[in-house]
Amino acid sequence: MLRSLISAALLAACLPSLASAADLDAIRERGKLIAVTTGNLPPNTYVDKNNELTGFDIDVAHYIEKKIGVPIEISRLDWKGILPGLQAGRFDAVFSNVNMTPERLGMFEYSIPYSRSAIVVVRSTKAADINGYDSLVGKRVGGIAGGNDGEIPARAIAKEYGDFKKFTGYAGYTEMFRDLQVGRIDAVIAPELASANFIRENPGIAEIVGKPYSVVYVGVPMQPGSDKLKAAIDGAIREMRENGTLDALAKKYFGIEHFSDQLIDEVPH
Repeated sequence: MLRSLISAALLAACLPSLASAADLDAIRERGKLIAVTTGNLPPNTYVDKNNELTGFDIDVAHYIEKKIGVPIEISRLDWKGILPGLQAGRFDAVFSNVNMTPERLGMFEYSIPYSRSAIVVVRSTKAADINGYDSLVGKRVGGIAGGNDGEIPARAIAKEYGDFKKFTGYAGYTEMFRDLQVGRIDAVIAPELASANFIRENPGIAEIVGKPYSVVYVGVPMQPGSDKLKAAIDGAIREMRENGTLDALAKKYFGIEHFSDQLIDEVPH
């Protein structure tokens, strides 16, 4: 059974260091797959009222765990430490809505997509003059600090369309959407799925406006050389798509129908 080690302040140094890429045979011999998540990006990964990790990505990990036949030990880690930690060999895989970018595809082994992330503008309902990413000049804008679905596209938007009044970076969605709700910022650059979940749970506070700035796929990043692990995870994801499990999870967490139809069956190049 997937074990969730709940520690919001957990540092990469506290995690075991794996000397090299551990493929599936070595992981089974070890007796567990070591993974991480941020635990602060609802509805993908977050801590519930019982102090347990849950969310779309965590349920995907639960399903994969059953199919590969080895327990997954998953710990919370701040986003800024996740990719450097994976690169340093401190864990085997990440279940935390990790976008597939050209740079990351060159650094890590990736599963086929189990999700996708459209980058959208979410405005406060009090900021009626914001109609999309080209109308954020002079506005107070927020996004996940250092994120490819937050700060990085926000900086690109400001460069192309004009400077914001202020940009604020956040460690997670919870703090970011709270500031949007109380009026500290006018809009956020964020993934569509997390934004739709916030709007569904907090009607009348915010709304998605304009066309998506970009659309990218999400997969499970692993250490290079994890060929057998990748094959096993790919098989589990394909099974989830075929038997309706992935669509059911997307409906539960995002309110989106026919989610699998929006995915592709290969790692993009």
